[in-house]
Amino acid sequence: MKKILIFCLVLFSLSASAQESLQEAKIKSLQGKIAPFSVFAKKDSLFLICFWSMSSEESITELNSINTNLEHWQSLLPFRFMAVSVDEGKLANRLRPVYNQNSWTFEAYSDLNGELRKALHSNNLPQSMIVYKNEIIYEQSGWTNGTENYLIQKLLSMKR
Repeated sequence: MKKILIFCLVLFSLSASAQESLQEAKIKSLQGKIAPFSVFAKKDSLFLICFWSMSSEESITELNSINTNLEHWQSLLPFRFMAVSVDEGKLANRLRPVYNQNSWTFEAYSDLNGELRKALHSNNLPQSMIVYKNEIIYEQSGWTNGTENYLIQKLLSMKR
């Protein structure tokens, strides 16, 4: 019984640590504001977070598809969409021009030092995650035409 109790305490502390690292992961907005994820995110919000790279054509295509559908999706279910660039160095400085060139209307961020990506254990690009109450509900790696429909289906399954 004592071993089970210790195991549960360790598991709980690891879970709390992961949630804390998610809340403290620093990201940078298009406007240049650098802050922890918790500043940009409300605790009980439903999020669709897409990690992407400017060097990935697949990522750009996915974001264009999401941008086309986003307003309609948000009319069906309130959620927050965040496109998070994982690019670093000089490539990170191209975020605003790429954003403007594609006429995107959603929120875009840079993942400083890969902190948010590490906190959410994102490894592949493009990678989309549905996060609710700091828990990953669904994740999808890669993109092919039509996979954005899986994202909205999963989001709508959260509707209560």
